[in-house]
Amino acid sequence: MKTTWKTTMAAAVLSISLMTSVSVLPAGAEGTESQATVITVPSYTLNESLSVEVKGVSVSRTAEGLQLGALIGLTNNGAAMTRVPDYELRIKTTEGIEYTLKANSANVKSVMAKENAELTYMVTVDRPGDADISELSFVEVDEYTYPKTETVVLNVPVSANVWYGTKNQVADPAANIAWGQPFTLPASTSPLRYTPVELTKQSDANGFTYLVTLLAENTGANSENVPAFRLDGKAADKVYTGKRVEQEPVSLAAGEKKYVHFAITADQDVPLQSLLLMTTETFVPGGAQPSQGVPAAGSGAAQPAGFDIGRLSITAPAPAAPSNPGPSYTIGQPISFDPLNQLVSTTTEVSLVELHMHDNAGEGYKSVVAKFKLANKSDMTVATPAFQAQLVGGDGSSYTGTRQTTAAANMMPNLGYVVSYSFMIPASENGNQLTIKLQDTTTAAPYSSTIASFQAAVQQDTEDAVMSFYPFTVKLDDWTIGSYTNPAANGQGQTYSYKLKLWLNVERLEDVVVDPNFSKFKVELSDNLGRVLGSQTVPFTGENKLISGEQTIQFSNVRTEQLDYPLTVKLYESIDTPNGEATRLVKTLTQ
Repeated sequence: MKTTWKTTMAAAVLSISLMTSVSVLPAGAEGTESQATVITVPSYTLNESLSVEVKGVSVSRTAEGLQLGALIGLTNNGAAMTRVPDYELRIKTTEGIEYTLKANSANVKSVMAKENAELTYMVTVDRPGDADISELSFVEVDEYTYPKTETVVLNVPVSANVWYGTKNQVADPAANIAWGQPFTLPASTSPLRYTPVELTKQSDANGFTYLVTLLAENTGANSENVPAFRLDGKAADKVYTGKRVEQEPVSLAAGEKKYVHFAITADQDVPLQSLLLMTTETFVPGGAQPSQGVPAAGSGAAQPAGFDIGRLSITAPAPAAPSNPGPSYTIGQPISFDPLNQLVSTTTEVSLVELHMHDNAGEGYKSVVAKFKLANKSDMTVATPAFQAQLVGGDGSSYTGTRQTTAAANMMPNLGYVVSYSFMIPASENGNQLTIKLQDTTTAAPYSSTIASFQAAVQQDTEDAVMSFYPFTVKLDDWTIGSYTNPAANGQGQTYSYKLKLWLNVERLEDVVVDPNFSKFKVELSDNLGRVLGSQTVPFTGENKLISGEQTIQFSNVRTEQLDYPLTVKLYESIDTPNGEATRLVKTLTQ
């Protein structure tokens, strides 16, 4: 089979290059059945009404020096509104050095009864080296005495609850969890819990990006929004900043589950060792407006002020770990999709109806053609889901499929539609057990997420008389080929023509719609040296379509010096794709 492409093979497989870990969990819930990791922080009494929690401490290096920050949770246990005391917050290192943190000028000044509030404090000190933190102190300072009086109201040990951005590590061993382990946000009252379910490495013209998928589940009784946090990627001593893909707030009703996606752009061929769950705490220095920031060193522009706190470290799956290929699949059966996917509805039935592989003689690679049937089982017109198809070979390498040039935009009730994909794979692939992943390229755009995965073996083409072009079958009853000469118009030399006659029986399945872009029946004529003398394509629909009975194919004005014998006729299925024509050899006829 010969396949013509407008772009190179490398460009065809560029968009999604490697699936590195666990695939989406079927039913979207299995990862949440195990006990979630819950990291709580102790509460301390500050006064008769207020209790405090040290939710996080940050030690990071900036261009201005060593940045120390603290996030404090405050709860009013009383029955009336209470003013926040003007205590100083001091941080103490294991060396015995003490630093006074400055209060965020946007901190609340009072707390309503039974209300929870968060306060942030920060200071930047010009000191070399790192600092190991041992405790925080709330100190009451009386400026109206001489000398001023200082009273330690509360000491809180915090050695385990510290994020060392200078080392990119979370101090608390309990905050280092395994891949696939459900968790809640540390020191949070949110009933949402999360499970890491998929990590894929994707590539495009802009570089390499890891896409992390978390399954979020609302275990509470009220609607909840996913709070602002991000996932960073850690590789050796380098950290790559991530971002949440969803730009709009993600809201979950009680008991609801949804996926949340995070994109981490990394250097080429850098395997991630862990994922760091980070929150950014805002800090407004005294005198600044809450909407303002402080200029970053050397930037000359205002940047958002604040500090990062690493809450959790999640071990990334080993790159060598095989991905979950999914169950074995039987051609023609409905495909099981992740029920949480936003692309293929439960009323749309998708099945793989053909999967063929063919050698490309002299081209150095093989081609795989997959044909899917999409059936609308509802009572109304629905949009045709434009999923992407990815094929994973026996060695774990992934190949992105090229969808047929166009397909029906909408599907009518109780009808089926056919969509084809073609793949370019190495000549070494035997196709005995391939993994096919169907992907949603819309929900987490511009990235792709897996919504179905299964194993399938390519179908073996046979030399029997019936050829399958789903939803058509073509039976070849007989064939002949004849030749004749054509005198040249200028009287010098001559050309040759060949007439091929095929006696066919063409049948098609009912209630399966094909459009003008459906694949075509291609006939190719070759001489005894394998040189192509000519070719013709015949559509299955529309004008001059392939019909039952006698079908005549004319190969006119073939430029050759003599009549060739024996001739070879190859019958193909031809599919138009954005990258050119893809063909599948279905039968070879030789004189």
